[in-house]
Amino acid sequence: MKLIIIGCGRIGCELADEVCAAGHTVTVIDREPTAFERLSPDFSGQTIQGDGRERDVLQRADIAAADGLAALTSSDEMNLVVARVAKKIFDVPNVVARVYDPRHQEAFLEAGLQTVVSSSWSAHRIEQLLTHPGLRELASLGHHEVSFIEVQVPDHLIGKLAEVFDLEGICRPAAILRSGHAELVDGSTELEEGDLLVLIVNHDSLPHLETMLDGGD
Repeated sequence: MKLIIIGCGRIGCELADEVCAAGHTVTVIDREPTAFERLSPDFSGQTIQGDGRERDVLQRADIAAADGLAALTSSDEMNLVVARVAKKIFDVPNVVARVYDPRHQEAFLEAGLQTVVSSSWSAHRIEQLLTHPGLRELASLGHHEVSFIEVQVPDHLIGKLAEVFDLEGICRPAAILRSGHAELVDGSTELEEGDLLVLIVNHDSLPHLETMLDGGD
């Protein structure tokens, strides 16, 4: 994926290092040139000094080709502007904005933006939203090696048994939410339209799970 991160503070730096190490193409934008000193020596992405609200700066980052953008500056106003421009003007398919003051969150939601509240969210969660849209992480274990992921059963798997998600080393079905009621699930449970399934997933296997949900092999 080609990802753009606006703001190279603590969270932005951590996220940039994490997604870069995972093999994604990363560009980090910050107004302060010294901010990039926080990045790991192993960071191999691009850095651009400039104001992320300015279109020429975003164009230098090749925003038109971006798969995702995270606005993570210390200013809610700036994050809102950057995120709206990315979504509305450049049609970036996946945009995440950090919110410092929860009182401002409504403005972001009204703009149709995914948000993370700085007091309770981490770079790992932002990475999951950016690189695995459509998979809702409920919790993780250890150093995020294993995750509990909630997915909506896709149409092509309706009528199949839950055992289709029992893949050794990849994922296992744990529970199902159906008509507002949750229950433990086993491989013999038949999947129905509208089911929400909770899976225990090896974090490194998330791309395989996405392919499966999309109807691939």
